[in-house]
This record gives sequence, structure tokens and C-alpha cells, in this order.
Amino acid sequence: MYSHKILDNGLDVILVKRDSMMSASVLFCVKVGSSKETKENAGLSHLIEHISFRATKRKNTFEIKQPIEEVGGVLNAFTSKNFTVFFAKIPSLKVNETLEIMSEILYEPLFKEEDIEKEKGIILEEISSYEDEPINIVFENLYKNVYDDNFSRPIMGYKDTVMNIKKTTIEEFHNKYYQPENTVVIISGKFDEDSVLKQLNGIKSIANLNSFKNNITSPSIVDKEIFIKKYKNDLASNYLVQGFKAPPKLDKSYYSTLVLNTFLGSGMSSLLFSKIREEEGLAYEVTSDYETYPKAGLLLFYAATTEKNLENLLGKIEEVVEDLKNNKEIEKWFNYGKKRLIGKLTLEVENNLSMALNVLDLYVNYGKIITIEEFIKNIEKVEIHNVVETAKNIFSNNKYVSILSPKNQ
Repeated sequence: MYSHKILDNGLDVILVKRDSMMSASVLFCVKVGSSKETKENAGLSHLIEHISFRATKRKNTFEIKQPIEEVGGVLNAFTSKNFTVFFAKIPSLKVNETLEIMSEILYEPLFKEEDIEKEKGIILEEISSYEDEPINIVFENLYKNVYDDNFSRPIMGYKDTVMNIKKTTIEEFHNKYYQPENTVVIISGKFDEDSVLKQLNGIKSIANLNSFKNNITSPSIVDKEIFIKKYKNDLASNYLVQGFKAPPKLDKSYYSTLVLNTFLGSGMSSLLFSKIREEEGLAYEVTSDYETYPKAGLLLFYAATTEKNLENLLGKIEEVVEDLKNNKEIEKWFNYGKKRLIGKLTLEVENNLSMALNVLDLYVNYGKIITIEEFIKNIEKVEIHNVVETAKNIFSNNKYVSILSPKNQ
């Protein structure tokens, strides 16, 4: 089912054959993101992602998008701290044409001055919209105080840095990182293996294969208590994020933390939803998230509540944390978390894009292919005592709190 090859041009290719499907997903992951930028060019990776769809040496923007979209397909991309990922979902008959289009987007974009300026304007609007959202603000305030500089900057950058990025800076950054030997390609679904490998091997490499090394990095996390409270006009609710240092992706406690995070905040049957919303009525929305890197991790709680309920909400979260540290009622929640996590993974991989993204996440972090079946088996091995020990360790760490409250008029 899984085939892994390093091609002559350096492309790292993983093929997941699923011949029962009538579709496929194609994913190109360039191993560079916002953490590789400087303070002065913050937002550069995200800007390149945008401009790449404007024009290539042989195609204009309509010729890039129309062949995929006219058959009901999707062509898109996203930028993260460590990666820029371009992806497509298409009917199987369109795989080879999609590979041609995507390889041109990645390796042959035309960085025309007028296109650069247009995309800068679009990104400024995107930043304005992002900065208006209280959820984004409360998380960014936390990251600024918890992560090191390279990971605390917003992926989109800042308005002034984006506006000041020069064409020469874009081209130098692109030439350095957008190389086949710095790219992982994953195709999941129905396709002709020999045909796609021949096509991918035809992509030319510019860099020296023997000298290019670009390992993904992890943030450093502060080792002290953090409490930030900021205010914003025109808010009706208080927004809260509370975090703890958690095991990194390569730690032996990674799988038990996944189970812990799932029963804490995934679904309306989760612990946080049950205890804080259903029983106490302290928040309309409450959830958890596990943010991981190879050598760093954060377990985060998020909630939105009214001014009168804020203090009680903080107290209830503290009570939940103490109960978990003392192993109260954990068996009920453990079973829910483990079953839900396995079930969600099983459902997700029915989708070719979800399958490709899962394979990518595991591969780039572990440096080897871990199948979804193997991943699920690792979750199945997690026992209650593993989660109890993990919860005690996590909740004994420093507490990081970020609150965004309405500004009194």
C-alpha cells in the first residue's frame, strides 16, 4: 500500500495506493515556514505561498486553477512554522496534469512586481481580519510570551514587514528552499505509479544534492509562570487560553498525551465540555488542543465566557486539573478518549487528503513512514497508568495563562 522512493533529483516521494478510490490527493510539502524567517522579513514564507499561484513560466493564474477546478477539484496551500504545503484533490484521471501544474507552481513561479504588490495588499487585508478576531489575539498573546522569537511571530507576519519585503528577498529565499531535495511529495488514492514517478523524476534540481540540509526545528518554551491579561474594545466575552508544557512528538508520552487531550476537549462528551459547560454553565465554548513539535509541546485549554463567570471558570479549570493529577474519575474519561481518538483517525483516513496529511505529519517528524495502522496500534497500547503519569507530569509544570477581556468604556 505504501511505497517510498528518493528520486534522482532529490524528491522524497511517498505513494499510498488506494485503487478502490475514484479520486486522489497530491501534496507537495516544502520544508520551510515562518520559523526560518528573520524579524525583518516576517511573513515571507506566507507571501511566497500566495504569489506562487499568480503565474509560472508557462501558465497564468487561470491556467493554473481552471483545469483542476472545472472537474470539481480543489487546489490550495497553507503555511506553518516549519512547512509550506501545496495540495490538490482531484479525480484520478487528473493526477498527471495536476502534478505538472503543481511542480510549476513550486519550482517555476514568476515573481512579477505587480503580482507581488497585489498579494501584499491581499495579505494586509488578511492580517487585519486576523487581528480583529479575539480568539487569534488571545493565542498570539500567549505565544509571544511562551515561545522563542522564531516561533512566536505570526505566520502571516506584520503589516510593515510584509510591505517592506523586496522582490530580491523573495527570489533568494525561494531559490534556497524551494528545491526538490527539500520537498516531500505524497500521493494518496488511485493513480499509475510508474507514470507519476517518471513525471516527478523529470523535475530538475538546482541545488547541490550533497550539501542541502534543512532539518525542521522546535521552539524553546519559557520555564516560568506566565499570566497575561489584555483588553480590547467591542468585546462581549472574555477569552481564555491556559497552557502547560507537554511532551514533544518524539517523546514516549506522546500517545498518552493524545488520549489525554482527546478526552479533555474533543466533542460534547468530553470532560471539559461536560464539567464546565453542561454541569456549571460557565462557558459557551470550551475545548483543548495539543500543539506538538519534535522536541517541544504545549497542552492548551481554550474557553470563552462572560465577565461574571470568568473567576469561576478559572477556578473550575483548576479543579479539573487537580482532579486529573489525583487520578479522580480518570477511567471513564480514559476509555472515551482512547475510543474517540481511534475512531476519528479511522474516519479521517477515508479521505485521501486527510490520509496524505497524516502520513506527512508522521514522516517529517519521525524520519520514517509510520502507517496509520501502526499509529493506531500505538494508541491501543496506551494504558490508564500511562495517562495518569502523563497528566501528573504535565499539570505539575508551569502554568501559562492568556486572557482577553472587554475594555471598559
